[in-house]
Amino acid sequence: MSVILRNNYGAIAVNKGVIERMIIEDMLGMDDFLVLSDKKGRPIKEKPTPFIDPDYYDAVDVSEKKGEVKVKLYIVTKYGANISDLAEKIFESVENDFGMLRLEKPSMISVKVRGIAGVMNDEIVKRNIDIVRNNV
Repeated sequence: MSVILRNNYGAIAVNKGVIERMIIEDMLGMDDFLVLSDKKGRPIKEKPTPFIDPDYYDAVDVSEKKGEVKVKLYIVTKYGANISDLAEKIFESVENDFGMLRLEKPSMISVKVRGIAGVMNDEIVKRNIDIVRNNV
């Protein structure tokens, strides 16, 4: 799948994997506040390799149907992080990634908080919180 933007100058096609990689890199930069997770809420452990681990692609879902692009992110927040402020940062980051490629903002960005990581140990308290931004 590729996201295509048509304008007076021609068409721009961007592979879905490129957008997902940009989003993953931004989310890895927010590691003080969140950990990427899979759809079931299991955190994806950070690997000390120079390359992005393929497991991270389970945490981001970019889809396009009928010209509307939707982005879903699955995360586990760290204890003490303000979820609404964190979601706002994520929304802005995703919109900036699309803006950098001169694409329209996604019609929907959804942050799915699947848990909260504890302070003392690696225990994760399960949560099912969805924060959505609609750009219509």
